[in-house]
Amino acid sequence: MKPLIGITSRLRTAINSHCLHTGYVDHVVRAGGIPVIIPCVGEKPGESYLPPLDGLMLTGGEDIDPAHCTGTERQSDYQYQPARDVFELRLAEAALAAGLPVLGICRGCQVLYTTTGHPLISHIPDVNGGLVAHRTSLSETAQHRVTLTADSTVAQAYGRRALTVTSYHHQGLGPQTEGGRRWRVTARSDDRLPEAIEYAGEAWAVGVMWHPELPVDGGEGFTDPLISAFVSAAGGR
Repeated sequence: MKPLIGITSRLRTAINSHCLHTGYVDHVVRAGGIPVIIPCVGEKPGESYLPPLDGLMLTGGEDIDPAHCTGTERQSDYQYQPARDVFELRLAEAALAAGLPVLGICRGCQVLYTTTGHPLISHIPDVNGGLVAHRTSLSETAQHRVTLTADSTVAQAYGRRALTVTSYHHQGLGPQTEGGRRWRVTARSDDRLPEAIEYAGEAWAVGVMWHPELPVDGGEGFTDPLISAFVSAAGGR
């Protein structure tokens, strides 16, 4: 049987909608999974969605409210979704505890990092001196290079040590705190900021700051190798 992959959606209050970029769904389908869209329902316990699932994909979206991230400052020009934060942080925590394979993409990577007790960088341009553009503007993605650790899950998935990725974030992953659960940093951009993390616990859990669901070259119909590896891990439970 094909693995059931839960995919979180954005809560767009301005248009009264739960939204999801088609790329997330398309890649899961092409990788052999069955996508199950998870709506953000505020205070409802997220863990109640997990029992039927074989894997969980945490998707991109708005900034995580600094109230959940020690040392992270609120930015005046950025939007927050408190209800989604509460829902997804509980969902991610429950998935890790259950040993469910998890792939966090952009915001989803930050959710994984935050729920395990680590801080975010409030605004990357304030700390990297503009060496790497992690997004071009508030409405435009960027492309940049990442270097992968040789024996990592991401390097094994892509079969190479360097990638050009599509990126759209301004928050980043800060230094890990002593009290948090540990992550191994397995990819960095040329400004040395973490771009991929892999959980040190028993669960297959990977977070990437780039967007593997978006094609770098504008081509359509490809299946991202990391998403394929994630769906395979979910199917092997």
